[in-house]
Amino acid sequence: MNRIISTLSRHLGETVFSILPAIPYARKEKDGCPGVAVSAKQLSAAARADGPIAFHDATFEIPCGCRTALIGPNGSGKSTLLRVLAGLTPIRSGEVRIGGEPPRLGRSRIAYLAQRPHLAESFPLKLRRLVQMGTYAHHGWFEECQHGDEAVDRALSRLGLTDLADRPVYTLSGGQLQRGLIARAVVQGAEILLLDEPYAALDQPSREIIDRFLFDQGHAFTVVMATHDPADLGRFDRVLEMRDGVIATRHACSGHDHRHA
Repeated sequence: MNRIISTLSRHLGETVFSILPAIPYARKEKDGCPGVAVSAKQLSAAARADGPIAFHDATFEIPCGCRTALIGPNGSGKSTLLRVLAGLTPIRSGEVRIGGEPPRLGRSRIAYLAQRPHLAESFPLKLRRLVQMGTYAHHGWFEECQHGDEAVDRALSRLGLTDLADRPVYTLSGGQLQRGLIARAVVQGAEILLLDEPYAALDQPSREIIDRFLFDQGHAFTVVMATHDPADLGRFDRVLEMRDGVIATRHACSGHDHRHA
């Protein structure tokens, strides 16, 4: 009986997906970064709609290709700022532009990784499929994801995950899952990576792999990363410090082919 129900459900799903229109996941975006990846003017926001202001009157720019560290004590608003840039949290006042446009969900050029990604235990999703989901930004919601195998294989290899491709995601370690999510961003074609303390609780091998990937000079990513580790700062082009509701540019290199000491 269960087999009959399963077969009927599968055929019903195939029928529904065959007649639904290919609703686009994301509007097609212009190629290439416009010069400034992130621009904020007099920006204010709160973590919750009814909550207190996390930061106010923030004005700063992050050029395309710039690796930027976001530092500050716990509760200073780092996660709130990243969620604002990702289009997940509305602003209270001011203006913010990401790649020349207001923040919004579904933009293929932007990838946001939360500090503690959670997936339901026993959820039947394999790592390869998780990474392949990055292609959703380039086709409709109801189109079956059958393409991008070469890009998926390449991303898995770059993040040291090839041998784990067929593992269920709920069996992965925190570091393996973080690498999988970054691989998904690569397949997505993201140019701006918003990372909320990606090294927190990572094993050393995963940290080294992610570190090499993010700071390899051959990669053209714009990175905005919240971090607590002072040892990280020497590798960034720019450092933004959040403290007492204020965002200040603590360090800003004029170019992006070097790091500061």
